[in-house]
Amino acid sequence: MNDSQNAIAVIYRKHWRKLYIHAYNLLNDGESAKDIVNDVFCSVLENSRQLTEETDLLPLFYVMVKNRCIDHIRHQNVVNRNAERYLEELYSGWTAKEYRDYEDKIARMQESIRQMAPQMRIVVEEFFLNEKKCAEISEILNISDNTVRTHIARALKILRKRLSVFLLITV
Repeated sequence: MNDSQNAIAVIYRKHWRKLYIHAYNLLNDGESAKDIVNDVFCSVLENSRQLTEETDLLPLFYVMVKNRCIDHIRHQNVVNRNAERYLEELYSGWTAKEYRDYEDKIARMQESIRQMAPQMRIVVEEFFLNEKKCAEISEILNISDNTVRTHIARALKILRKRLSVFLLITV
């Protein structure tokens, strides 16, 4: 490891948290902030031969994190605009009847879930609505992962059966 790489390793150990907080304050997204800070360190390590010993690295890291956060925000804005356009196009041609049918499907699905056994209902809500993993649900309910998977499979079978009439209708 050369002197530049040593300096980068020291900055990583001493200042990673500060750089993470800097990124988090710009993004309000912990996972993206972690990814950006780690990407910046990787990028600097890959180009460490270009650094001179006189280079004050910490300000460089702050600027790089800020710039990557700006790029990330710009990218997210483009993604959001494209998603909005897609949704507008998807739903723009709907008639009032189609909206009512859609709302009816949702109401029937919610009612079907409410009618499930309590433990199955909790598994379905945690898995599909709260996006928890099977292991997390098994911990919450103190049941095995296999039981959680069985509940999900049975719930889907029930929903398919109860809602099959709606699935055959094309919008």
